[in-house]
Amino acid sequence: MKLGVLKAYKFRIYPNGQQRQFFIETFGCVRFTYNQLLEAKMEELANNEAKQGLTPAKLKKEYPFLKETDSLALANAQRNLDRAFRNYFQKRAGFPKMKTKKSIWQSYTTNNQQHTIYFEDDQIKLPKLKTLVPVKKHRAIKGKIKSATISAKNNEEFYISILCLEEIPPLPKQQASVAVVYDPQQLVKANQPIPITCEHAIQTKQKLTRAERKLQVKATAVKRKKILLTQARNYQKLKGKVARLYRFHCCQKREFIDQVSYHLVKQYDTIYLEQIAEDTVLKAGHYSISDWHQFVRKIQYKAQWYGKELRFVTLDTQDQQKLERLSGEMSS
Repeated sequence: MKLGVLKAYKFRIYPNGQQRQFFIETFGCVRFTYNQLLEAKMEELANNEAKQGLTPAKLKKEYPFLKETDSLALANAQRNLDRAFRNYFQKRAGFPKMKTKKSIWQSYTTNNQQHTIYFEDDQIKLPKLKTLVPVKKHRAIKGKIKSATISAKNNEEFYISILCLEEIPPLPKQQASVAVVYDPQQLVKANQPIPITCEHAIQTKQKLTRAERKLQVKATAVKRKKILLTQARNYQKLKGKVARLYRFHCCQKREFIDQVSYHLVKQYDTIYLEQIAEDTVLKAGHYSISDWHQFVRKIQYKAQWYGKELRFVTLDTQDQQKLERLSGEMSS
């Protein structure tokens, strides 16, 4: 029996000048709508009054410039605010904050209604845009497109996340199980061999560490000369290199986590994962506890998708040492 799941695909897009301007204006309209709705909600809570809520449709009457943007983006801004308040009242998150245009990342979400979002080769059609937007489509999309989120970093790098409804068939049973624990050097260590390595990510991490060291030395030298860092050309060039290495390293880690989690789900029916306590002492290494939690999150939903079983176990020191010795013998 196939399972219907929501799956996201993220691609880099390369809008032209007119499309870029439309995206930036939409970011601003969505941010303005969100803040106006939040301000009205805060006023209701302060006065302890239950009024008829403000909506994007009412805002359009007062601010006509909102009519020029994607109405679904404004509606999703309201939905995001409602979700933020639900999380706040259920004590899952803090009180919603105002959005600011100074944020590095800006985004908006639109829905696919009556085939308003679709691909044509390596281009995508989006609502309110008359021309297609070039996409670096590095993988095929399966299923029905539900929505699209356009995001930008510093209004320079643009991305699109496509949410699709897919039917995923369960993987065949392998009649095998595996135990996996956290390892700070290679993220995972198991009692069965894992043919996927993280050498490329480790090499990039080493390059990043060296570049960060050089950047710190360069910053000290520039300050000694009493020059602003923003005006130091070599410093800014090295800073850009550090930023590129950091993004590249994050992508490599994410790809490694995806590959390892899928391999384990594909090869084993039952997966035993180490339950890491909150007071666990962090060890120095290439992978942090947050990387492990990201791995756990991914393997959880993949196990659910493909009909595999996931069990969490708490290991004492002797169990961990025994598993490490066994893993070392298998890898040698």
